[in-house]
Amino acid sequence: MTRFSALAVVYLLLTACASQEHSLYHWGGYQEQIYEGFQIESGNTSPEKQLQKLQEEQQKAASKNKPLPPGYQAHMGYLYFQTGQADKAVMAFEAEKKQFPESTVYMDLVLGKLRQK
Repeated sequence: MTRFSALAVVYLLLTACASQEHSLYHWGGYQEQIYEGFQIESGNTSPEKQLQKLQEEQQKAASKNKPLPPGYQAHMGYLYFQTGQADKAVMAFEAEKKQFPESTVYMDLVLGKLRQK
């Protein structure tokens, strides 16, 4: 029984000293922001307010040298488009495509539609 107790104590000490899991990306409040953005009754649904929050998180990510998660810049591009800032939308879609090459086909489709308008 003492051997088991010693192993339990060692296990507890090792798990207590373990560091928190670090995410590859800076998520910030991105997931909550997306959820709030699709809530019609929410007071934070204006594209301008959403952009402001996303830009703040983008600055935090840059200060921590953490990349933005997949879809972040594409969502910013969508919001830029909604606010009539087509040039910034194109830049955001291009940035998404550069960071995540697997999104190239979709981003090219979006950019093609955007350039038609």
